[in-house]
Amino acid sequence: MKSEPPRPDSAALIDAAAARGHEVTARSLELWRYKGLLPRPRRQPSGRAVWLYPAGTDDRLFRLLHWRERTRNLDEVLLALWVEGFEIELDRVRAALARFVDRWSEMIEVEIGGASEEDGAAVVDALARRVARMRGERSLPRVSRMRLSERERACGYLVAAMLGMEDELAKREADLPHLERLVGLRRGHDGGLAAVLGSDVRSQAASLPTPARATEAVRGASPHELEYVRRILRLLLMVLPVAVPTLFADHAAKAIGAVEFARRFLADPPPGLFPFMLTALLVPLREDGPGEEGLSTHLETLGSTSLSASQSAGR
Repeated sequence: MKSEPPRPDSAALIDAAAARGHEVTARSLELWRYKGLLPRPRRQPSGRAVWLYPAGTDDRLFRLLHWRERTRNLDEVLLALWVEGFEIELDRVRAALARFVDRWSEMIEVEIGGASEEDGAAVVDALARRVARMRGERSLPRVSRMRLSERERACGYLVAAMLGMEDELAKREADLPHLERLVGLRRGHDGGLAAVLGSDVRSQAASLPTPARATEAVRGASPHELEYVRRILRLLLMVLPVAVPTLFADHAAKAIGAVEFARRFLADPPPGLFPFMLTALLVPLREDGPGEEGLSTHLETLGSTSLSASQSAGR
């Protein structure tokens, strides 16, 4: 008869973390339980009063510590754990996404202030400068050599797209190559993969969600829709770093930047990527998706993309 996997108590979790070089206290565990990052222990049904966590909680703790080292934002940690397949209450997921969209909207409001419609270019430029100068885990990828002015112009195009400013996008058409270089799709003067992909980058940028659309999508998302975007994002993060070199094997020289982008930005993504990507996937799904019945079929086709304990611990 197969024995059940061990269920750790708090002391065992603290010891397991210490064995990997992490200092975890009982107070830390309490906070992470309260925030939904760890499951709550339950009292064993017989014998002395011992509170035990579900089997596999140590693996979940290791992943939590991995993300905690990279961000102080517990919402980002929660969403990263959820995408990786750990069980998180959907109300917490929805709340974390809503707070992300609120911060996004607040940042725009701060920059816009009392600006009029005619000040659109100035607003975009101000936001672009902020994004281009970000450092650390929240910074944009650096897979190509670019001057700061070029990064700002790339970010300006991206910001205009995310604000749904079509007129401003048209005025910034000349900045699209800078955005392509930013994400590794253009190198040198031959166009790189951007020449192979044609207008895909332009169309994808133009379809990015605005804060208003994101807010509506997050508030109205059904459990099926949330689960679908979770599985899709998990699948993308698993497949793309491996698939990109193969997909563009015939254009190896042109694909150097894209391969580097996939390796550095997707194989072990920055925590801030999760709320953005989940929102970017959720908005078009809500607006143009197949509906609940179609989603059920898609979910069956996708199957479960949850991480096993061994995958989670060994990543």
